[in-house]
Parts: sequence; C-alpha cells; structure tokens
Amino acid sequence: MDDMQPSLFGHEELATKRYVPKPEHVRNSLKSLLDQMRAAERWPWEGAVLELYRDIVPPQLYADLPDADEAARWRAEIETESKRLDAA
Repeated sequence: MDDMQPSLFGHEELATKRYVPKPEHVRNSLKSLLDQMRAAERWPWEGAVLELYRDIVPPQLYADLPDADEAARWRAEIETESKRLDAA
C-alpha cells in the first residue's frame, strides 16, 4: 500500500527540480546593484545589509550567469565600484 501513496512532502520531486534563474533577471539584478553603487558617494548600506550586497549577493549572481566571461566582466565592474566606495 505504501507504493501506491505518493510522498506527503514530495522528496522525490525536490531532488530532481532546481530553480534556475533566467539570465536576464540576473543581469537586471546586477545592473541595479551596480547603478546604486555608481550613484553613491559612499556605501549606500550599513552593517549586515552592506555585507549582504558587498560580499554575498554578487558572487551568487555571477554563478547564475551561463557565460563565465560575462560573469568576469560584471565582477570587474562591481569590484571597481567596491574599491571606490571603500576608499570614500
């Protein structure tokens, strides 16, 4: 009887499905982040939010891009702005 009843929590389905963001959504997020950084004279965030947007979010977004060269270009632009804001 157990073979006929589906899993209550759908473990089988969770193991096979993974959310893959659309590259255009990733690019929009990176562009928004970069625009905020470029518009600021100093870091526009503080504390944990600064750590999130400086250290955590960008690497995750780079990893979601299908092209490593494109990810490297975004990384270079964001690192340039990070250095500028760190110096301010």
